[in-house]
Amino acid sequence: MAESIQHIISLSSRLHSHDFLSKSDYDWQIQELISILKRSNYSLLSGGLLTDLDPFEHTLPFLFALLCQIDSVQSRTRSALPEDVKPGGKLWSKTIQFLRTLNSSQICYVWREWCQLVEVILRAAENVGKPLLAVRVTSDAILRVDPTASLFTSFHPTFLRLCLLSQAHSYALPILDKHISRYRTGFELPPKNAGGYILSSDNYTDNHATEATDMSTRLTHRDLSKYYLYGGMIYMALKEWDKALHSLSIVISLPVVNSVSKIMVDGFKKWVLVSLLRHGKLATTPKMISTHVARAYQALAKPYVSLADAFEKGDHHRLRTEADLGKPIWRADCNQGLVHQIFRAYDMFLVLKLGSTFSALTTGHIAKRASSSLGSTTSIESLVACLVMSEVLEAKLLQLQRDEFPTMLRFPTSVRVHSKRRDITRLELLRKGYTLELLARGIGERNNEFRMGHDNIDFLMKCQGWPGISGKGTQGGFDSTIAGVEEDIMGDIN
Repeated sequence: MAESIQHIISLSSRLHSHDFLSKSDYDWQIQELISILKRSNYSLLSGGLLTDLDPFEHTLPFLFALLCQIDSVQSRTRSALPEDVKPGGKLWSKTIQFLRTLNSSQICYVWREWCQLVEVILRAAENVGKPLLAVRVTSDAILRVDPTASLFTSFHPTFLRLCLLSQAHSYALPILDKHISRYRTGFELPPKNAGGYILSSDNYTDNHATEATDMSTRLTHRDLSKYYLYGGMIYMALKEWDKALHSLSIVISLPVVNSVSKIMVDGFKKWVLVSLLRHGKLATTPKMISTHVARAYQALAKPYVSLADAFEKGDHHRLRTEADLGKPIWRADCNQGLVHQIFRAYDMFLVLKLGSTFSALTTGHIAKRASSSLGSTTSIESLVACLVMSEVLEAKLLQLQRDEFPTMLRFPTSVRVHSKRRDITRLELLRKGYTLELLARGIGERNNEFRMGHDNIDFLMKCQGWPGISGKGTQGGFDSTIAGVEEDIMGDIN
């Protein structure tokens, strides 16, 4: 047994001289080590000697030994989460130490085993009601192994759910703010005599070899839906409405066969509320949503659609009625907090609409139109002051010296507003003009590169003896032909 351990340690130590090894030699040595670890005696890995090593210097032996010890404790206690695995246990400490100090360049060879280990600590932390203990270390581990955070794994939804449970939203942002662009497929077949490993087709982790496992067979449509739903909820908690709308739009736009899932319906309900909070109206539904799916959403989320209709029509009495009648529904859907924020958003957009109609009005006038939550003039003044300081609204509050006169709210003069809009339009036109200039320049360069200019095509037509080239009719025939060529090119581009 001692000789076997020494052999494993020796092979592991050689990997740190990979700067002096060719890519193929490094891949071969690391595959050989993994193959030995998988064939090793169960008692050899579960003995504890390998987990006394440095996790960075011996990442692969440490990982396999740690998983073997966890499996041994689970078998002995007949529990999926024994005490040693939970926070405070011996194996918990070893796992945290490993995730913080591992050699990330070797993890892409044992991706399935690494995911299994992360899932263990996530479940253990949730089991004892302390999800925060696993959230930070998981976030750091993901970024350590995959700095781009673009690879979706089976534990991503669980990680976001624990971020929500622990209200540690900031730890999810480094992962959420990156775009998911890759999934580990289970259809990659390793070449013969490659020990079950293939070279990665993407540029992940310096193009080291990647294990062709069946890990992704566990990834389902539901996992992706939950990930973006939880992501939208995290953005909602941070009041980042645009990002929340984006995540929820992905949830409601996922392809369906016959009927929409419950997760997609929950996403649509939240999408309706976030649309009102961000835009003051329902946002345009994504174009990829089919008609029958849109109808299903409308039918299954009818109370939310009715609430949005009252909001858009500016009927605060009906809005209050719809909100009161739907309290059991909001509570059951865990959307009560969002509905409560609807009234403040209603008042905010009301003030913005009044500003586009009136040049000045009293706070009492606004109070008559506002929701019951903003009935006092003091509340209105606080709201307007908040909008002005956040530069959402351009207006002035005028408080007269005599208390019997109400506070006046003055909006900018129409000339100033039109001048500002004109400046914005001018800047937008300049920006688009510059973009078109760059596009035209690029098209000209491509025409010269591919010999698609007028002179080149004219010369080609003359060489091939096409009719309508000579004489004064050349220009007319040439333009007609060019139009056809350009139309074909644009068709290919489209």
